[in-house]
This record gives sequence, structure tokens and C-alpha cells, in this order.
Amino acid sequence: WTTDKYDLNKDNKKDNVYEISNAGQLYWFAYQVNKDSSGKAAVLENDITVNTGVLKSDGSLADNPKNFRKWIPIGLNYNKNEASFYGNGHTIRGLYFDDSEARNVGFFGFTGGKISNVGVIDSYFNGGAFVGGVCGENCSGTIENCYNTGTVSGKGSVGGVCGSSEIGGKIENCNNTGKVSGSGDDSGYIGGVCGRVDANM
Repeated sequence: WTTDKYDLNKDNKKDNVYEISNAGQLYWFAYQVNKDSSGKAAVLENDITVNTGVLKSDGSLADNPKNFRKWIPIGLNYNKNEASFYGNGHTIRGLYFDDSEARNVGFFGFTGGKISNVGVIDSYFNGGAFVGGVCGENCSGTIENCYNTGTVSGKGSVGGVCGSSEIGGKIENCNNTGKVSGSGDDSGYIGGVCGRVDANM
């Protein structure tokens, strides 16, 4: 992985990028973005664990998911999300989301910014449409140097890294080794890295 450059803000100062070191700060950043995404960015300073043992060895969900802390995706589907996230080669472990009617599901639900250099592991995302391990829907954003080893499922537009990448979006140097499945509803589109692609890869 390359070293992230904090290039989102006009003055190019790291002081304007939130430093994320633990799960509480990660949830706080998600809340801030979902409230108002304009100009926000974060850099991951450590590997973060939200839950442990989310997946069994075969990739299926653990037996007692009610004990897991639920994840709220960064960037809701009604929110024009231009926030960016710089992973710096770190991982996020144990994200859990299970709502078969939800749209825009993943570590990020929706992005028009930049997500880079982060791995999502031991995580479970089950939604309706636009479901991905790193991002549910990429609209004019960039996802680069990211990977997913978690389990992703939905009805349509489902991918290991990104559920759907629209025109203007980019996905570069990303990979998935997690389980991906879809029912074929909601126009289908199921893929290992990206389910539906109208973008550059």
C-alpha cells in the first residue's frame, strides 16, 4: 500500500482530517458525516475492532449476533456524501449490519469522496440493494487499495468491495476474498469485487 496523502481539504492541512484511533471515534465520525458530509475526512491511526467473532470459519454469521454492536454505514442513501477516509494500511474488524430491506450498506453506504488503503475483515453486511464490504454505492468517488474478507449479501447490486459503482466513480487495486451472495432480485448484479459497474476499474 502507498502512504495516504491528505489532499481533500483546500489548505491541505492534516489538522482538518479527523484522526481515528478506536471504535468510539469511528462511530463518531460516521455520525458526523451522516449529519453533514461536506469537507470531512478521516485518517485511521490503528487497526480497529468493533466486534470479535462475527463470522464462523466458513464465513457464515455467528450464532448470537444480537450481542454485536450494529454498524451504521458512513454516508446514507439520502446524503450526498463527499467525505473521504484514509486507511493508512490499517484494518477495521467486526462490522455488523443485518437488514434485508436496507439500501446503501457497507463500511461506507454511499461515497462521492475517496476511500483508500483500508481492509474490512471479519465483518457481515446483509442488505437489500447496493451492498458492499467497503462501500454500497460509489457515485463519482474513488475506492483504491482496499480489500474485504467479510461476508456480503443482498438482493441486487452486491459486491465484495462495492455494490455499485456509477459513472464518474473509480475502483482501483482492490480485492475481495470474502463470501458474496445475492438473490438476483432488484435487477441482479452480483460480483466478487463490484456488483454493478458503470465506472472505471
